[in-house]
Order: sequence, then structure tokens, then C-alpha cells
Amino acid sequence: MSAVTTQGVRPGARTTGRRRAGLPGTLRSELTKIISVRSTYWALAVLVLTSVVWSIAFCAGTAAHWAHMSAQSRAGFDPTQSSVIGLVLFGQLVIAVLGALTITAEYSTQAIRTSLTVMPRRGVVYGAKAAVFAAVAVAVAFPASFLAWFVGQRLLASTHAEATLGQPNVLRAVVASAIFVVLCGLFSYGLGAVLRSTAGTITAAYGFMFLLPQLARALPTSWYNDAIRWLPGGQFDGAISTSGPPISSHLFSTWGEIAVLGGYTAVVLIAGALLLRRRDA
Repeated sequence: MSAVTTQGVRPGARTTGRRRAGLPGTLRSELTKIISVRSTYWALAVLVLTSVVWSIAFCAGTAAHWAHMSAQSRAGFDPTQSSVIGLVLFGQLVIAVLGALTITAEYSTQAIRTSLTVMPRRGVVYGAKAAVFAAVAVAVAFPASFLAWFVGQRLLASTHAEATLGQPNVLRAVVASAIFVVLCGLFSYGLGAVLRSTAGTITAAYGFMFLLPQLARALPTSWYNDAIRWLPGGQFDGAISTSGPPISSHLFSTWGEIAVLGGYTAVVLIAGALLLRRRDA
């Protein structure tokens, strides 16, 4: 009879060489996902293109008609806002779509189940997606804002009304416009985690940023004046991109309005994270 021998297994030996899945690997995975789809490049290209085309069209038109403008119109002209308002108006539309697709596309294809199987820590997956999307948005929105501004000032050179970054509030307007676009994208991303539907998320994001401020106009004037500072969209856009005095005494300062949008963004991001942890994929 042959003897049967057993060999003791040291505690933890079976897990030797295996590491707990963590954030760095998840970040690399999410970066691979977002840069491997054509929609990302198309969306970001449209964001930059529309921003620059607006700057060219508006500033070139202003320069061509500068000699025929009244003294009052010239005095109230804001060369910085004329250059970057295109990024604010159109950029929020484009980035909201990309923010929604970043997370809802996985729900539509059920790929989210694979992602959560590979990385069971749902909070890590959610945070990694948000961080990668934010990094991509920042990497495009800031250069787009500065590019649109430089193009606009170049075209306005003949009017001698162009601005420089050293002038008061000019750099603030350029930077705040880019931050605004990034926050709009993150807001849409958070909504996507809550709604899990691309169409529903885009509709809700557009309704919040465009329809809600218009509906608020039906309020009594005193109520509307109190509410407008809390509603992104409408005059909010002008407050973000201006380098001049506030366009309305009822609005917060530029950074105050950015903080309002940041607060809304934080709320939907937290809601999305909580729902992802509690609901089935």
C-alpha cells in the first residue's frame, strides 16, 4: 500500500501573485474604452470645431462692421465673450452627449455586467469612469477655449478693441468657460448613472440646461429674479463668459455661478454612485 502524504499549505499561498483589483488598473481600462470608440473623437472634434467656427464668424463679422457700429455698441462690446461664448453655448451640447454615452453605452450593450465582474468594486468603476472622462474633457475644453479666444482676438485686431490675457477678468472668462463645459459633461455623466438610458439622459440634461430656465420666465418677476441665479442656462451662460461687469445684478459672480453648477454636478454624481451600488447591473 502506498503511503499518502499531504503537504501543508501556508496561509495565503493560494493568493500568491494575485493582487486585489484597484484603481490604477481600472483607470487604464476606462481610458482604453473611451479612446477606442469613434464617437469620442467625433464629439471632441465637433466641440473644438464649433467653438472656433463661432469665434471666426462672430469676430470676423464684428470686425467687418466695426466702422458702422454706434459708439454705444462699441463701448459695450466684450471681445473675450465674443470669442468664447461659442464654446459655452455649443460645447455644453456636445459634451453632454459624450458624458451620457460614457456610461449609458455600457448599459445599452450590457457590457456593464462584464465591467463589474472584472472589477466588483462598483465605486472604483464609477469613480474611474468619471475621472477618465473629466481628464479627457479638460484636455480638450481648455485648449479649445484658449484657441477660440486667440483666433477671435486675431480677427479683432483691426478694430483695436481686442483683449489681452493680462487685462482684468479676461483669463478668468477663458478658464471659467472651459470649466463650465467640463462640469456640464460630468453632470450628464451623473445623470446617465441615474437614468441608465442614453436618450433619457440627454433629454434630461438638455431640459435642465435649456428648458428649465425658459420655464422659469413664467414666474412672477420678483420670483424669477431670485431663482435665475440658481438656474444654469439663459443669462447664466453670459455671466460665465464675460470679462466685463455682471450682466445682471440678480446673478452671482462668475465663480459663484460656476459653484452653483458644481453643486448640481456633485449631487447627481453622488446619486449616480449610490444607485450603482444599490441596483443590479
